[in-house]
Amino acid sequence: MKSKEFSALGTISIITAYGTKSTQATRAAVKRVQEIEHRMSAFTKSSDIVAINKQAGVKPQKIHRDTLAVLKRGLEFSKASNGAFDMTIRPLTALWGFGHKDNFVPEKQEIHKIMKLVDYKALILDEAASTAYLRHSGQAIDLGGIAKGYAADEVKRILLEYEITSALINLGGNIVTIGSKPDGSPWRIGIQNPLAERGEYVGRIETRDQTIVTSGSNERFFIRDGVRYHHILDPLTGYPVQNQLLSVTVICQNSMDADALTTALFVLGPEAGLPLLQSVEAEAIILTQNQGIFLTAGLKNSFKRSGSDEKT
Repeated sequence: MKSKEFSALGTISIITAYGTKSTQATRAAVKRVQEIEHRMSAFTKSSDIVAINKQAGVKPQKIHRDTLAVLKRGLEFSKASNGAFDMTIRPLTALWGFGHKDNFVPEKQEIHKIMKLVDYKALILDEAASTAYLRHSGQAIDLGGIAKGYAADEVKRILLEYEITSALINLGGNIVTIGSKPDGSPWRIGIQNPLAERGEYVGRIETRDQTIVTSGSNERFFIRDGVRYHHILDPLTGYPVQNQLLSVTVICQNSMDADALTTALFVLGPEAGLPLLQSVEAEAIILTQNQGIFLTAGLKNSFKRSGSDEKT
């Protein structure tokens, strides 16, 4: 067994692999995640994303095939969700500045001005030339809602190439399981109670060979004048989503899909988001502010609710 903890993509990650080649496998996986961060971070000066943003409104930018693949899939989710998931949201997130500006609420006119730059339809990809182009000056991409998922899928691919049959991948909350635990039992993944301390769960999911990704409004938020503002912004309004949801967890086979789906579902809500889930054969656990738990049909037997938010 080899367990490796490292920092990448703005978070702490842990890869735990079981097998004779686990050391080589985890080393190769970490290197791959670092490559993806180098190409897709909005904060690395030499990244594809920074280059695309710099050339917004000027000319198409040549990019690596990894970045092109993520942008292409992201656009598919943008279209399918009618803009609930939008990678061009970076100007808006920069305006709000969660984690950087203390309890800052932008003026309505500022939000209205920036909203003109949030438009996934203005992102033009040329697969043959491997280029990406933002039509309007001032537009900017952020892959924070999808790149970790792509990286998690790549870690899984690499571990399988090294014949790893049991592993737990955790890229800052993007969970991927390979096989079962070494003793043959399923992996048990806790679903965090967003209103409690970290490590207190509303329940757990038993899983094999799946990915589990959660987006929650409890990660970064503040309260000002009695109003709770969190970091999950609605691309269609410019404000934090206000629909009584606390967290969305998606379970499926592809972590990149699950990553984008959690954001889209948080914006859309369970009823409007259900067709999107079904289109990629995904399941979801949605927690609401009145402590309700919405489960899709496929999770009725694998989700176990905690008796009293037990610590596990």
